[in-house]
Amino acid sequence: MYKIMLVDDHPIVREGIFRLISTRNDMKVVAQANSGNEAYELLKEIELDIVITDFSMPGISGLKFIEKALARKSGLKIIMCSMHSSTQIVNFAYKLGAKGFVSKSANPTNILDAIKASNENRFFLSEDLQNRSDYETCNLDQVLLESLSVSEFETFKMLAKGSSLATIAKDLNLSEKTINNYQTKIRTKLQLQTPAQLVHFALRNGIIMQTLPVKFE
Repeated sequence: MYKIMLVDDHPIVREGIFRLISTRNDMKVVAQANSGNEAYELLKEIELDIVITDFSMPGISGLKFIEKALARKSGLKIIMCSMHSSTQIVNFAYKLGAKGFVSKSANPTNILDAIKASNENRFFLSEDLQNRSDYETCNLDQVLLESLSVSEFETFKMLAKGSSLATIAKDLNLSEKTINNYQTKIRTKLQLQTPAQLVHFALRNGIIMQTLPVKFE
């Protein structure tokens, strides 16, 4: 019996995956969390085989959760399931040790296929992503993004979403001075001069989604 935790800040998404997994008698959802921070705390208390996590959540992202979770339990199988499915995010998840990436636009049964693949130590990519041509090409943005460390990428995402240095420092459990240093490195590595350029870079690469008009003074 595979013991699974679901990590997503949208209850309706967790419920959908829960119902899907409940159709199988060899899998069981034993825990749910609405953030990466909450999931990491639960990881300390519960025996798990697999975690299915979103990318964008309050606090740390799914990528930072993967890094922290596998540092604590290297044998854990982690699958990312997200609407943010740019080449860069998929590549980061893979390099951090995720065993699969399923787009939320994919057929839900891809989740079950990803669980099976993860237990065979195979990396699973949902069908809709396998057919995307941008996984076969390399552009300048991708090269620049891959120069970031995980913590720098995490800081970049939060800055793009409008988080303050103090908020980012608290979420990542780091000093504001360290986050400010990350911000300088991010702008240098990504060749960005202004906050507006940083936001547009994140939007262009699917790191964040624009839900409201962005205004710059």
